[in-house]
Amino acid sequence: MPVGTWFGTEFDVPHPVSELPTVVSGGQQGALCVVDQLVRGHQIIGRAVGDPATIGLKVRPVRRPVRVAVTLQLDDAGTRWWANRVKPAPAQPERPRLVVLSSQGRVRGAAVLARRQGWLRAGGSIQTVTFTLGADELGDDDLLLVELSAPRVDLPDWAAHRFSARSAIGLRIDRVRLDPLPDAQPLPPGVPDAEPLPPGVPDAEPLPPGVPDAEPLPPGPTGTGCPFLVVPPDGPADHRVGVGTVPPAPPLPRNPTRSYAKRKPARAALKVLRTARRAAGRASAEATGDRVRADDLTIHAVDLVDGTPVPVEVTGRHGEILDLRLPADRNGPVLLGITERGGFRRERTARQLACRFEDGTP
Repeated sequence: MPVGTWFGTEFDVPHPVSELPTVVSGGQQGALCVVDQLVRGHQIIGRAVGDPATIGLKVRPVRRPVRVAVTLQLDDAGTRWWANRVKPAPAQPERPRLVVLSSQGRVRGAAVLARRQGWLRAGGSIQTVTFTLGADELGDDDLLLVELSAPRVDLPDWAAHRFSARSAIGLRIDRVRLDPLPDAQPLPPGVPDAEPLPPGVPDAEPLPPGVPDAEPLPPGPTGTGCPFLVVPPDGPADHRVGVGTVPPAPPLPRNPTRSYAKRKPARAALKVLRTARRAAGRASAEATGDRVRADDLTIHAVDLVDGTPVPVEVTGRHGEILDLRLPADRNGPVLLGITERGGFRRERTARQLACRFEDGTP
């Protein structure tokens, strides 16, 4: 029996059920019936205000696997939300976000988001996490739950203090795409392909104009703008990773809290000061150069489900490009990290390592 049916009232109305395939791209759509620690949006599903943040989508069950694609974004507003709630040290630069995506009680994927830094401002970072739900994983409530949170395991020393704490805060969930997949096994005789809608339950909203009924698989993961990459649990074992450098991140933006700092002259002065600090740090980083020696790099990997180290074999080195091989049987998403011999670089005044998946993945 679905949860809550025993205390329903006459004022309860049937909730709209989403037909598949569908795209949920707004916080006011009928399919979005549960939110927890998330503020609904209009052009986006919402923005997380806590860690973890959860959404629940009411979907019509189909007796086939479902491919789910969740698009996340980190922008300037999300960085400010995070800084106002977590209150880091005043001089701490902006660090990458590492979030784990769970659905139906299991870890399905992960994403690393790091904004591209410029002389005056930073750009956004967008990542799409794709996973597949089995034909019987929706349960009796027909709710598809998606949860964003920081990793639930203790990270090793090479990654423990290089990410933002409570990384889910401020992140945007732009949209969720649901596509049924063909089932490899035929259904038993007499079993319908999809359960009929209950009486009085309206059909779901159609797909937005211009959105195809089926969306091709998203391209493989590319660069993140930081020395970390995420390998999905169903990804290939061999990867080709390129290593380079990117400008350092500036200090985090902070909204003024004292009354005198909220006035226009003080706010303008603080903005000029922050711009000058950003430009000074960028100029110092450019003066140090961006040379990367592949022989000085060490590759690490950890499983984000149980926190166990994952062995990584370097099968080839071609200048700043490394050929890596991971075990084929992985429990979940794997976090790859790169460190240099001699320790970490200065966060605010030196160019930082960054890695990316090359198109020519072996």
